[in-house]
Amino acid sequence: MKPVSTHLFRLAVIAASLVTASARAQLVDDVELRRVGNDAVLQVRFVTPVQYLRTLATGSGDLGHVYYDVLPTPETINYLPTERRIPAGSAAPFVVMTDETVGTAERSRRLVLRLTGNTPFTARAGQGNRSIEIVLRDRGAMVPATSGAAGAPVRDDKAGVLPAPSGTAAAGSSEAEARAQALLAQARQAVERADYAVAVDLLEQLLAQPATASSQDAQELIAVARWREGDPQRARVEFETYLKLYPTGPGALRAREALLTLAPPAPVVAAEAAAAPAVTTTVTGSVATYYYGGQSKSRTQEFQDSALGGLPTLVSDASLSGTDQSQMLSSVDLNWRRKDADSDLRFVLRDTYSADLLRNDKSKNKLSAFYVDYRLQSPGLSVRLGRQSPTGGGVMGRFDGVQASWRFAPKWRLNAVAGQPTDKLLDSRRSFYGASIDADALTSNLGGSLYVIEQRIDGQTDRRAIGNEMRLQLGGLSASSILDYDTILGGLNIASVQGTWQSADNTVVNVLYDRRATPMLMLGNSLFFQNPVLAAQATRLQDLLAVQSVSLLRQQVKDTTAYSTQAMIGVTHPLSPNWQIGADIRLTNIGELLPVPDILPSGQPGTGNIWSVGAQVIATNLYSSRDTHVLVFNQLKAPTYKGTLLQYNNSSTIAQAWQLEPSLRIYQQTDSTDTRTRRWAPGMRVTYRPTAKLSLESELSLEFSDISGPTRTETSRRTFYYFGFRYDI
Repeated sequence: MKPVSTHLFRLAVIAASLVTASARAQLVDDVELRRVGNDAVLQVRFVTPVQYLRTLATGSGDLGHVYYDVLPTPETINYLPTERRIPAGSAAPFVVMTDETVGTAERSRRLVLRLTGNTPFTARAGQGNRSIEIVLRDRGAMVPATSGAAGAPVRDDKAGVLPAPSGTAAAGSSEAEARAQALLAQARQAVERADYAVAVDLLEQLLAQPATASSQDAQELIAVARWREGDPQRARVEFETYLKLYPTGPGALRAREALLTLAPPAPVVAAEAAAAPAVTTTVTGSVATYYYGGQSKSRTQEFQDSALGGLPTLVSDASLSGTDQSQMLSSVDLNWRRKDADSDLRFVLRDTYSADLLRNDKSKNKLSAFYVDYRLQSPGLSVRLGRQSPTGGGVMGRFDGVQASWRFAPKWRLNAVAGQPTDKLLDSRRSFYGASIDADALTSNLGGSLYVIEQRIDGQTDRRAIGNEMRLQLGGLSASSILDYDTILGGLNIASVQGTWQSADNTVVNVLYDRRATPMLMLGNSLFFQNPVLAAQATRLQDLLAVQSVSLLRQQVKDTTAYSTQAMIGVTHPLSPNWQIGADIRLTNIGELLPVPDILPSGQPGTGNIWSVGAQVIATNLYSSRDTHVLVFNQLKAPTYKGTLLQYNNSSTIAQAWQLEPSLRIYQQTDSTDTRTRRWAPGMRVTYRPTAKLSLESELSLEFSDISGPTRTETSRRTFYYFGFRYDI
């Protein structure tokens, strides 16, 4: 193996040749495969908060869809599709995962899973709000040894310590509790008849389930079973795990006595060390290029009724047509990783170049990630240096800088962060620093953190905030919350809570409440609301301070900041292996701004409550082993309009290599001026995979629109298309 420095140098050279950045980014930050009992668990971590919605699995067992929503965030994100190939014990990929949009709503997304062979799986919300876990049933043996050995506790990659397994919580649903009790009883019988292999298998199944009251006894019993089976090393690990999770439990004294008897793990001889793959080095990612084009055409009724209406359309005030979009989008995603039992070194590069073929001056490059991440498990240290997305701690956007973490106790971490926001604010200079303390387990189910952060702009305090983030994992419930308050401006920035509950029959209930300042409270916002009587508009805060006091600017920021509220409750329920139904209610409201002398003399009205009531019908395998269908009906109501949306999306795989995705949207709206809008938009996306790593993709969609009202009658047509390729490393 070449030295680490050689690998990083080569990747840095590649990165330097590509750094030339678009406001597009990939959402998937990292993918980790670990073993839990007999199952393999794929943890997908995102660069922004998400909420798991539902799962579709096809009858073939080798294809599935995991749907999720991107939650509100102060960071502006334009989304790019991305793909990850997750290897197992062999060179062939175990899972190929693609992240992509669903329909036209970019915040509605899905993970497309292509699995090796028939692999039953379920998905669930991860801890916190930045991950989704996919449980691959009975595939634990395919996980490489460095990802977690069979029977050994699996380490949480972020925390660097043993997480509380599913069996450390209070009892979950009655069905799950009954199953756990049955497994525990069967395992005890197996131990009594000296059938230890069967006992270990049953106990691993129990400990891989969501939390139940039987898990504590199961953790002790699996240690005893391994000891009697003649495996003292794994028995020692299991007893140590019991003491870390239940230091005052009824079996704690027995566990300590057992550890005095058990010998420490025998040293690995040189021959065994040479045979065991103690270190793994992987390179994953993709390169892609797509061309996006579009053209619109509209004709007013006055033109169609005139004597010219039957003639070929001319470009005029009455008939408009033209190319709306002509753009080449190229992206690269590289992830180099070296991992062993105690350390994890990553180098990540994500870059996108958008070439606008209509206006060259609009072409731009977006470097969304360019960092090195190094973690040491035993001392609990981690450092990430470079351009990166926030992971909490009050950081609200992508930045260039460093964040570090130190685990000073089994359940506690200290974190520090410092850097500069990557989004420019005219000619001003900004930087920030902050610290936080993390508790992975305040209780067996509850974790959280407290943070303080200060951001500076041109020598002044731009933002000074204190905040709290909480995480709850209880049986099938996963919930998180965040509260952020600015102590200088004296206002609430964010108050948000979201939760997902999943029952044993895969019924999923989602709730969300999010209230936040729009935009976030920062002194720098005063650069966008300047007094129009000033001789010249300032591009730096210090220029504004030459004519206005900092206290006046802070008051103007508060007066020109609105608050947005989003709320949602939704449920998806499986009726049969082929059918699911769902429903949701959503609320959006952006508050008004009162008049501000000189700055906003008339104020700005709010949107009022915008309600959306929706229903979904989801089907799989209606005419093949790989077809999926999603039918959505939405009724919208706002103070100035009401509308109805009907949308259908299909995905069908033909001859393995071809995937066809036809869609149709029909929308009708009537506003307060009695103007009616009707739109219908058919579309088709085609993906062809000539090889395992190369995919060719194209989409064509049309939109036909009719608008009629007392003062306006118009018809229009829009064509949108793209085509391109992605090559996965």
